Amino acid sequence: MKKIFSFIFLVQLLLIASACSDQNIVPKEKAGNVVDTYGIKTFTVTIDTKEQKEALHVSFTEKKDRSEAEYSNKKDEISLHGEKALKKIMAAFEKLEPDPEADETELITKTAEAFDFKDYKMIRLEVTFKGYDPKEIMFSK
Repeated sequence: MKKIFSFIFLVQLLLIASACSDQNIVPKEKAGNVVDTYGIKTFTVTIDTKEQKEALHVSFTEKKDRSEAEYSNKKDEISLHGEKALKKIMAAFEKLEPDPEADETELITKTAEAFDFKDYKMIRLEVTFKGYDPKEIMFSK
């Protein structure tokens, strides 16, 4: 009886763990829109403010077999995953007007403004534009 209970508990735990890991998945056609429209294959930004560490964490990754998006804004108490996160990220990309040729300072400034975090303490940005080498930038005020 104890073995059966343990087996059932293990199966339930595995089902819960596998269900939670898929929450950030974005349908292939929607992820393709980001690459086609903005030329961005990966994008991760983390912004710390004076009041809060990781006040903003945004992540988008376009991969061949699965793409993911995550948006967490502690200042506005918003946490989104998958398609909802992608919608929020794409709205910021419209303001950002990403340019792979932009210098690092311009990218940082525009990213902070696009996500409505003009007053920040530190910002970490990792972005890969289609056909370009990845950029990793960290800037502190």
